[in-house]
Amino acid sequence: MTDLAPPADVAIVGAGPAGSTAAAFLAADGKRVALLDKATFPRDKRCGDAWCAPALALLAELGVLAELEERGAVQWVRSGGLVSPSGRSFVSPDQGAREGAPPVAAIKRLVADEALVRAAERRGATLHEGAQVIAARLAGDTWTLRCKDGRRFRARMLLCADGAPSRLARSLGVVSTPANGVASRQYIKGGTHRFTSDGVLLYPDYVLPGYVAFFRHANGDIDLGCYALPGGRVPASGLKELLRTKVASDPFVREVLGDAAEPLERPGMAPLRLGGEARTYGERLLVVGDAAGHTDPLTGEGIHTAMVAAKHAARVVSAAFATGDFSARGLAAYQRAWMRAFGRDFLISAAAARAIDRFPALLDTAVLAAQHHGVRFMDRFGAAMTGVESKATFLAPKMALPLAAALLRLGLAGGGLAYADGPGAAAGRGDSFARHALAARA
Repeated sequence: MTDLAPPADVAIVGAGPAGSTAAAFLAADGKRVALLDKATFPRDKRCGDAWCAPALALLAELGVLAELEERGAVQWVRSGGLVSPSGRSFVSPDQGAREGAPPVAAIKRLVADEALVRAAERRGATLHEGAQVIAARLAGDTWTLRCKDGRRFRARMLLCADGAPSRLARSLGVVSTPANGVASRQYIKGGTHRFTSDGVLLYPDYVLPGYVAFFRHANGDIDLGCYALPGGRVPASGLKELLRTKVASDPFVREVLGDAAEPLERPGMAPLRLGGEARTYGERLLVVGDAAGHTDPLTGEGIHTAMVAAKHAARVVSAAFATGDFSARGLAAYQRAWMRAFGRDFLISAAAARAIDRFPALLDTAVLAAQHHGVRFMDRFGAAMTGVESKATFLAPKMALPLAAALLRLGLAGGGLAYADGPGAAAGRGDSFARHALAARA
């Protein structure tokens, strides 16, 4: 049995992007940080590998991005787009870096997560691996954490960053809901597939408002992912069967993979908690990242929001040490901070997801607008989707007018907001992708 004597200032349970980011900022502020993870690094997470602009900015701030680029682990997304349920597509060619384009990169979680945790260590955080926390108790001003292997840790402040299931936050009564979505991932070996774009999102009707995603990594491997989102056509429990049937037989997917595609792993799944929890704080306690539901309910993206929330958490915790106020009321400033940063956008995202599920042709309007206005429109679209700009941007004239015009063109062409995607549309979707995405680097 091992106790920290004296107690650490902060114990952080979970060393993913949220936990490691919070640890890095708190340690840099002089706090004694115990960072606990049940795994041993390097360790993987079976979900998406797309890192959006806010996450990339924090990777740069922590000195991690330059390190990953030097290692050749970063694939910048400069060609890509989306395919609507009816088969309309806009996939841009690789034109190099474009001014105003929101940066997005594919970086494998196996690599990036370890780089982040090492950055936290360099700043002074102490990493404890194989530390699966099974119980936590607050007595007076000190938390005592008990691990499965018998180790015990003590700290004056606790951050739960233990992922979407968050057994710890749920056991403490702060989080009361289960995970409400699921993501899958399968790597396909570079040189065995036909995908030449950097990133393409496919919105087949059978998984709306979720999607299938392809992202290419720097070594040529591709990440084939699928997201089942809350309230959609596929419950979280149904994704495994969907991967085996409709995703595997989708002509679009088959066209991308070709006959020689070599999987590097079986499809694996990870739970998602989306939309933000109603309360992510308590006495001497904060909940961060996936555990707090810091994942966008429209896109399934959660890395950048988790890291942004973690930086806010570090600021609030540092302020608590400065004032001596560790009460739930004082720490509620954290909830207000992440709500201002991205939580309000989640409300728009949830409404948009419901609208897309009911009216799939809304995605056609985005494709038509991109076809008419080119990559600049898609850059603005991507900025709103990836957290660079608020989702309210879709209501601003620069986005709303092109989308309204596209909707009018769709109506004049005989399209409607609601339609059924039948076998003919599925074939068209695959052909459309073959023409565009497979020739992106030709």
